[in-house]
Amino acid sequence: MRVLLCLLLWLAGCTTVPEEPEPSVLAVLVAESLALDVATSGRGGLNVNIRVFESDQTTPGSIYLAAAQVRSVEQRYLPYVLKTTLDRSGHWGAVRVVPRNDPSAEILVVGRVVVSTGVELKLHLRVVDATGRVWIDQVYHDVADDIDYATDPNFVIDPFRDLYHRVANDMAVVASQLNEQDHEEIVNTATVRYGQLLSSQAFNRYLIPDGQRVRLTGLPAADDPLYLGVQKIRESEYLFTDSVDAYYESLYRTLGPIYAWWRYYSFELVMGNERLAGIDATRGATRGSWYAMERTYKTFKEAKMNQDALRELSESFDRETAPTTTEIAGRVVRLNGTIDTQYEAWRRILAEMYDEEFNPER
Repeated sequence: MRVLLCLLLWLAGCTTVPEEPEPSVLAVLVAESLALDVATSGRGGLNVNIRVFESDQTTPGSIYLAAAQVRSVEQRYLPYVLKTTLDRSGHWGAVRVVPRNDPSAEILVVGRVVVSTGVELKLHLRVVDATGRVWIDQVYHDVADDIDYATDPNFVIDPFRDLYHRVANDMAVVASQLNEQDHEEIVNTATVRYGQLLSSQAFNRYLIPDGQRVRLTGLPAADDPLYLGVQKIRESEYLFTDSVDAYYESLYRTLGPIYAWWRYYSFELVMGNERLAGIDATRGATRGSWYAMERTYKTFKEAKMNQDALRELSESFDRETAPTTTEIAGRVVRLNGTIDTQYEAWRRILAEMYDEEFNPER
């Protein structure tokens, strides 16, 4: 097993994740129209946070794909695939993968892996802006075939890229319908909601619940020290969130090649099982023949070995997350533990620093 893992790690280090093909024509056209709109209006693209996906516990039609170790990889890997797709569209601000919900995000994407095999991917995605306006709440579904895997001999070009392009297109369509006032409302609401997380007493009065949404009643004065402090603290959080996103990029590039091969074996296994059930012949073998069963078993063993490698690498990422040392306002902060733990600790430290500076009486 260790020999296999070393070999896979070597392959992962030697394999370069290729650039995926450009988005579909619709995505390109939408991106171009939005780029023109942004240029003429003088406003930048909205920032997007993609939370690590949740996952159903079982996967229909598979004897091993619901394994927790593979799901753990997918929950962090698939959001980064969506991030790269949104980045390539060119009309968003910063797009980051984060481990927790952020109610102060300008645009927040949360997702759940419903089905994931080498043949089928089904994601339930919900996209909401800072005002609580729901952009998207639907299930995206895509089915891969031999052509999708034949595109790249290393199987690292995502066979379900069309699904991510559809998500990017749908988000772009909603964004194109925003006017200047809508855009400013989202940005300002996000800032005030972040201030609310730091000091509810100071910022609650600027937000009123309105059903599932929140309505902005006003803004603090531009030179309000509390408001300036919120913006300063938030810039510090952006810097740390960029380092969190870099962690997910490292996972994406390290685990990506192995996960790609595992998914290809999954495709072969699922299709082999269907052929054994009589849906098709297995390379000319009759239903239930020894050759057909042997080939399916061999594919299962290969997939299982990749699954074990994914588990070890995933656990290694969780266990060996490097401590983060950063400085803010002359204070050196060192964070340890998993990326989730560091993220929560960092947000708590920022809130404490804001409280110390602007609410000294508390």
